[in-house]
Amino acid sequence: MDGIRAMPDKPDADTLDLSVSNFGPIVEANINLRPMTVFVGPSNTGKSYLAILLYAVHCFFGGIGVAGRRRTGWFMRRLSRARRANGRLTGESIKSLVDWAETLSSARDSEERVLGDVLPEPVAQLIRARFNNLPEIENAREDLDLEIARCFGVDANADLVRRPHKGSARIKLRRSVSEDPPFEHAFTIPASSGSLRVSVPDETPLRFADMPAWHIQDALAEHVMHHAGRAHEPHPMEDLFDSLSISVMRYTLGPTSRPVRYLPADRTGVMHAHRVVVGSLVGRAARADPRPDSPLPVLSGVLADFLEQLIDLGGKRRRVFGLPALATRVEQEILKGAVRIRQSETGYPSFLYRPDDWKDDLPLMNTSSMVSELAPVVLYLRDVVRPGDTLIMEEPESHLHPAMQVEFTRLLAAAVKAGVRVVITTHSEWVLEALANLVRLSALSPKRRKGIAGADLALTRHEVGAWLFKPKKRPRGTVVEEIPLDIEAGTFPAGYGEITENLYNDWARISNLAQEAADH
Repeated sequence: MDGIRAMPDKPDADTLDLSVSNFGPIVEANINLRPMTVFVGPSNTGKSYLAILLYAVHCFFGGIGVAGRRRTGWFMRRLSRARRANGRLTGESIKSLVDWAETLSSARDSEERVLGDVLPEPVAQLIRARFNNLPEIENAREDLDLEIARCFGVDANADLVRRPHKGSARIKLRRSVSEDPPFEHAFTIPASSGSLRVSVPDETPLRFADMPAWHIQDALAEHVMHHAGRAHEPHPMEDLFDSLSISVMRYTLGPTSRPVRYLPADRTGVMHAHRVVVGSLVGRAARADPRPDSPLPVLSGVLADFLEQLIDLGGKRRRVFGLPALATRVEQEILKGAVRIRQSETGYPSFLYRPDDWKDDLPLMNTSSMVSELAPVVLYLRDVVRPGDTLIMEEPESHLHPAMQVEFTRLLAAAVKAGVRVVITTHSEWVLEALANLVRLSALSPKRRKGIAGADLALTRHEVGAWLFKPKKRPRGTVVEEIPLDIEAGTFPAGYGEITENLYNDWARISNLAQEAADH
């Protein structure tokens, strides 16, 4: 058909596979996390459980971000501390690095950022040896356990195992890049006797994530000075190798090496009550302390991190790192006004809303619940979230009219287009139908899309994944299954049609009985 193009057979972007069993209410889940991932299903089936687990894994590997700064994940901090555990580089190793750097530098402008280049085998072997012989990384398993407990706000991870199951919860994260052998990390809750190990298969072609060309060129210049006796120890190639090792691991880990943000449910209540949270309470809950005598968090890490980031947005030295154009679209197309921050003398923020054509601000307490619900979204997009980050959001439809739910879903698709990975939990049929339309749009050529709402926001079927959380009686708990797009129904069917049908049948029965009563 004219204007129709075949959908690609391969994903447009790298994906993550998350497998979970006996965790919270979940019996089994095998989820392919895509640029836009949707969790849908009845209440109390584990959608938030899985979203928080994903957040904890991201926090452990990549860390979280606040306005203008970033808290690096524990894994990367350990990797940085242990990066020279194998001793100094040999002369032959340095030569391999110099040869690689000279070849790469000669083909790059200093302003470029090098992305995903395959390393020559001599350099790749050096990095594999580093990763495969880092004893300190083994101890990172304790850090992972602490991070999961922090995010859920539990005393012990054993509380997260599905009941009445008496064994352990099992979690596996698998990252695939094109045809390369995958990176895989598996662990159990409670912790088994095994430890966290990081290894890179010998057959895996190593690539690095992101490195400025000038960094490589500066290392070469310092290498020349080193041989002239005018450079400090250690050898500049060792510093470059440190940066390269971290970059390779970031590429191997993929999206989990980037910061994550979590927008919890009931954002309206949090925005109204955040001022009553004292700084010491937030700080204590937001940073897990490995000391056994450390007081337990009063808040879950998810909520504590959210509050901390709200408070930090009022800092006097705040720098903008987000997606301000997308934040402005939310204000213009949905809120019909601007979300503003007033900084106090102590730096603690007050959040305000100014409707279009007004000269005065309104405190959020005096605005609609829709404004309070979307205000933190605007602030995150404007000042915090960057391309490559993951944004996890519970119930984006909360307090939104169906028309606004559709519009906001399109704006979430715009965030995906900007490079943000989005995970949402939802109970909204309108959200699912809006996403279905965007996926269906990808089957049309750009010319054919003109005049259709969201024409510039089409997402392929490989960029969107919807997952249904289904309660089971035997075994008691939730099984998670992918929802295929139903082209005829125009949605990702999640059982809402059955509810509509049942309501109609009830109406018909009531009407028939009412008519019979009237006839008698």
